[in-house]
Amino acid sequence: MHVTGDYVSNGSDFSSSRWLRTTEFYIDKIHDLNSDNWSAIFKALHDLEESLEQDDRVQIGAPAIARQHEALLPADPPTPPPLD
Repeated sequence: MHVTGDYVSNGSDFSSSRWLRTTEFYIDKIHDLNSDNWSAIFKALHDLEESLEQDDRVQIGAPAIARQHEALLPADPPTPPPLD
């Protein structure tokens, strides 16, 4: 039901005794996230959206859009120290 919004008659019943404990667990996890974690989450969601859009384009036979990938190394990497 949470995924589609449709009622599922054979799903397990709501547990009024466990919902608070489960909610507190997830709130604690969210509370511990820092800005880097949130940035990674939103980047992953954005990448997923782009991937789904590409899949949709393939399904209808439209040409795929070339994605710009992030460089693995900086444009001007630091020079390593000399070997002695």
